[in-house]
Amino acid sequence: MLRATTIAANAAQSSLEMIDLMTENVINSDTPGYNAKRFTFRDYLYGGSIEDAGYSWKQGRQIVRVGEPTKMMLRGKGFFTTINPHTHEILYTRLGDFHFDRNGYLASNEGFLVLGTPLQSNVQPQGNTKFNQLGPKYEIGLFADPFNNPANRQYPQVGPGGEIGKPQPINLGIDPTNGLYLGKYEKLRIDKNGIVWGKYGDSEVSLYKVSLHNFQNLNGLKNFRDVYWKQTSESGPALPCSALVFNEALEKSNVWSKVEVDYIIEAQRQYAAAINAHKVADRMINQAIELVG
Repeated sequence: MLRATTIAANAAQSSLEMIDLMTENVINSDTPGYNAKRFTFRDYLYGGSIEDAGYSWKQGRQIVRVGEPTKMMLRGKGFFTTINPHTHEILYTRLGDFHFDRNGYLASNEGFLVLGTPLQSNVQPQGNTKFNQLGPKYEIGLFADPFNNPANRQYPQVGPGGEIGKPQPINLGIDPTNGLYLGKYEKLRIDKNGIVWGKYGDSEVSLYKVSLHNFQNLNGLKNFRDVYWKQTSESGPALPCSALVFNEALEKSNVWSKVEVDYIIEAQRQYAAAINAHKVADRMINQAIELVG
């Protein structure tokens, strides 16, 4: 009988944990980039308990954000790569809700900088300009081409220590004197391969390739602030990925509210049954004590 009360108590506790977890999913069902939490039960001799919750990696639905070229959504497995400018820690996210900060960096709402690989030109850069006062020092070289000659292309050649082709914070600052990106480009667009294009007149120039990565063991990643992830020894190293980038869109959470509500109802029934079982077992113990006593 003592075993029965223990089993019932464990079942009730597991049901409450399940309800809390599913409720959190429902609350975040409209949060872009949120991954639904999942759970498994660990069996014990005296009942069961929920193991550390994992996450669902299913594709979320699309939210269209027309007219916002800095918003991006990934189709397929992978993550945007960002860096904390204060700690230099690399963080990965599915949430492409980006904007240009006051320093011209493509950044998240939390201030993390989006990384991208500058694309190499076969024209030699002229001059260098220092930038990135918040993090490691990089060099940015600009091609000084006349605005009236579209055959000559101007775009950044960036890399740590002046190297070309190294992932780095994407910087496309708007020139306050003319309102153009890097003082030259009227519009930006990002294609499905993650290439950032700058447009002026009838000409288009490839500027950056957004850095995308994936991991062999997604469940080994460490969650940070709900929509960010950190690499761990269990996740393995970051690997290149071939996810497609959809511009002017965001990925909604992969929570399906109806499914979560069904889980909550089931957990409530399990909780009620466990409480009743505990009451019955407790009553039987009291009766046994009275008979013995």
